[in-house]
Amino acid sequence: MRTLFLISCMGLLHISAVALKRESAPPTAVDTSENEGQTELLVYDYIFPHEKDVLSPILYADWKSVHAEVRYNYEDLHTASVFGGCRFETGEKLVVGATPVLGIVFGNTSGLAPGLLLDLAYGKFDFYSESEYVIDYSGSENNFFYTWTELAITPLENLRTGISANRTRLYQSELDVQKGIFAQYTFQKATAGFHYFNPFTDDYYFVTSISYAF
Repeated sequence: MRTLFLISCMGLLHISAVALKRESAPPTAVDTSENEGQTELLVYDYIFPHEKDVLSPILYADWKSVHAEVRYNYEDLHTASVFGGCRFETGEKLVVGATPVLGIVFGNTSGLAPGLLLDLAYGKFDFYSESEYVIDYSGSENNFFYTWTELAITPLENLRTGISANRTRLYQSELDVQKGIFAQYTFQKATAGFHYFNPFTDDYYFVTSISYAF
């Protein structure tokens, strides 16, 4: 399943790259005087059947091309992580953004985590993915590939909905990648979301989210 998922992402990237060659310039770092920066606080609530909920707060900070994140309960329970990277963006009709990042993970899980944030937007459609590979200090057998991916459409100005995939250590099941559907609604600077993973199966669970940009 993981192999199929990675092949699908590579295929999407290949299609995007072909389109960019036809209608856009090479990627450049985002660095404009109009971009004064933004900070966003996002809190996920993982609601598992017959288990205790898990809150996972994430703080994002962007200034020009510089991107930083602080996470808790993301890579593992009682585990924090700090990431930094640089965003590159290209395109007009098809806008592609990529942010290579490097993180330090500490707590129940400790290690280094190279990763990539990727987003594509075309009209009302968009694709978003944040992936990382944790190199665990305790041994290579504990290394783990994490990903949160969304393919969405925005049919209304404030409503975004689509399908999602999640590979995490926070929830264990027979499925390597958890798949589901989601919807988000934005009001001014706040966004509320609801994800339903593995719908209509015994491995289902929910993720609610609330974020605020300031």
